[in-house]
Amino acid sequence: MADIVLVSAQPNLDILGLKGLHLYLRQEGFDSVLLYFPVFKKYKDRNPHQYVKQFLAEEKPKVVGISLTAEDFEVAHDVTGIVREILPETYVIWGGIEATTEPERCARVADFVCIGEGELALREFLRSVKEGADRRSLEQLNNFAYLDDEKILKTNPLAPLITDLDRLPPLRQIPECSYVDTGTKIEPVQVKHLMRYKRYRGQVYKIMTSRGCPYGCAYCCNRFLRKLYGTWPVRHRSVEHVIRELELAMKEGPPIYYVDIIDDCFFASDMEYIKEFCKAYKERIGLPFIAKTTAREVSHERMSILVDAGMTWTNMGLQSGSDRTCLEIYKRPTKSETFLKAAKIISEYPVGIYYDIILDNPFETLEDRLNTVLTLSRTPRPFMPLFFSLRFYPGTELRKRAIDEGILKENPVLYEDIFLWRTTEDNRLIRSACFVSPRIIEKVVEKIKNNPKSFFWRTIIIGLDIVTKIFLMPTTALRMIYRSQRSSLWGTIKTFPMFLNASHLPSIQHFRKILKID
Repeated sequence: MADIVLVSAQPNLDILGLKGLHLYLRQEGFDSVLLYFPVFKKYKDRNPHQYVKQFLAEEKPKVVGISLTAEDFEVAHDVTGIVREILPETYVIWGGIEATTEPERCARVADFVCIGEGELALREFLRSVKEGADRRSLEQLNNFAYLDDEKILKTNPLAPLITDLDRLPPLRQIPECSYVDTGTKIEPVQVKHLMRYKRYRGQVYKIMTSRGCPYGCAYCCNRFLRKLYGTWPVRHRSVEHVIRELELAMKEGPPIYYVDIIDDCFFASDMEYIKEFCKAYKERIGLPFIAKTTAREVSHERMSILVDAGMTWTNMGLQSGSDRTCLEIYKRPTKSETFLKAAKIISEYPVGIYYDIILDNPFETLEDRLNTVLTLSRTPRPFMPLFFSLRFYPGTELRKRAIDEGILKENPVLYEDIFLWRTTEDNRLIRSACFVSPRIIEKVVEKIKNNPKSFFWRTIIIGLDIVTKIFLMPTTALRMIYRSQRSSLWGTIKTFPMFLNASHLPSIQHFRKILKID
């Protein structure tokens, strides 16, 4: 009989937080089972999930914990229904960022909602359950929220943040007692599942070296978490702890071609930490890696050290080329001038580059969008843009503003794919600005400013966008791969198939269509 079955409602096996929680609970002596549901939504209408029911009935967990983001609510709801049907005495706990930001909505389905960091809270919950505590006692534990008899949300104080991340075990590619729902049966996780259900066929290993973010952008949950805890400092794992995880990962799973450091801003680590990391990484790992930054952290010193250690791709957020949008709407303390200076530094190194841009912002004016066009046209080439459609996620400051100003009616819960942005003329021009000659873009912007409703220039924009999609984006993507491989043709050929599996990236989607893969 398991103490707990932890369920991932996400449509892939790329999760880190729940896997870490599973390993931590096992380290603390609990019989934890990890269950992935990457295809649950795909098969739920044609499969009664009898094998899922059988699996849970055999494990007989005292607790089922479900981790979810905003997009996973439906799956979490349906899995909870299965648990209720076959294990009516089992406690169901929801956790993750959706449970933290929308506890009342989640508590209408789950018995308990875990708010914030879950390791210490869930450890105490399981200890209490094993000791025979009743529900009233469980309702007093830190970090948990629930609905009382009057259906009023009750929330308990938060346990302190974990400051020593080394007390948590390094993650594993295939943790013990981990299983995956394949749509027809549940199997122990194997290498073949990582290749099938992870992005890039499992050949890119994602790792976090820290928790927290130095920024608090209005569209991001980090601002919410800072208010929730009163602080949200960046807490680092030791370099040895990180390297040990990477050494384990290289022994398990598919061959790793890239390490993706997914910290919100790895460049913001202090210089001594970066130097120590790069030295150990170069000596003991030696794989190409990817790291994120913001414009304020970019310097020749950081770039030189990281590139020498093996950094071949970097990702930096512009979000908007309008200073008004960044400073006043996004509460993001970076001007376009700072971005352009950072982009110039990055362009001097042999790395592939992705810059993030947010589209579909209803608070922006035409002038704001044209400023983004001009900023992108002045950004050193080549680079690849990664476009996102602005989504008002629960807990974010922008969601509250959208509700207050009537942009979101009656607080609807709509979670659409962030990569699905509207193909308006303005957005098309923003995309073209990343690839078309700056002189042409500046001319078009000038004409649009003089006559925003000009049919002729709007037609020109559509033509530029067609050329961009068919020719310029795919060739630039190839140039970026070639650049990331230190101008090695063989390296480009070897890694190109891996990039074709990154179907969530728009530039790669074009490749797949051209090659008739889809």
